[in-house]
Amino acid sequence: MVQLAYIDTEGGPAPPAIGAIKGTPTIKAFVPKRSSARNEKEVVEYDASREVGAIVKFATTRMPSYVETIAGAGDLSTFMAKAAEWGLPTMLVFSNKAGQTSSLLKALSAEFRRRVLIGDLRESRNLEAVKSHRIKSFPSIVCLQAAGKEPLRFEGKQPTYHRLHSFASKCALRKAVTKKPAAAKDIGKDKKEEL
Repeated sequence: MVQLAYIDTEGGPAPPAIGAIKGTPTIKAFVPKRSSARNEKEVVEYDASREVGAIVKFATTRMPSYVETIAGAGDLSTFMAKAAEWGLPTMLVFSNKAGQTSSLLKALSAEFRRRVLIGDLRESRNLEAVKSHRIKSFPSIVCLQAAGKEPLRFEGKQPTYHRLHSFASKCALRKAVTKKPAAAKDIGKDKKEEL
């Protein structure tokens, strides 16, 4: 869920994007900035214990989340309008568990950012959507693509990263959308848009 890279500091200078390395081992996280349309990264240095649990916690708590929580029909309408405005397919993730967005879903949202809009629907708050999308088991995912295309479904399988990545690849656009389709036609206008 988190991509790792190793740099041999004895093999030559580190790439400039990494910045200064004062000693080894050095651990740094490169976290996408939410406001960046080009997925620019912020560098965060790790300075806690070198134990697996602490490193995993550092990595997963720094994972950005581009998943939108949908807490009812109003949120779902807003979510679908946003997808239409940006020309994006949607992945509706239906869950019956309470709590925060999983690291697995956060990782997918970062990987497919600006290629598919991901919404997290908890069963208790979205009974109407559960019924209208004929959800029989949890977790389930419904991918709504362009008008006229049959929805794709992920249900009845254990949601592993590789299975969900494969599913999202079928749903997502090939290229990231960095401007609203209507805004792309507005020549001479420099608008900051966030997705």
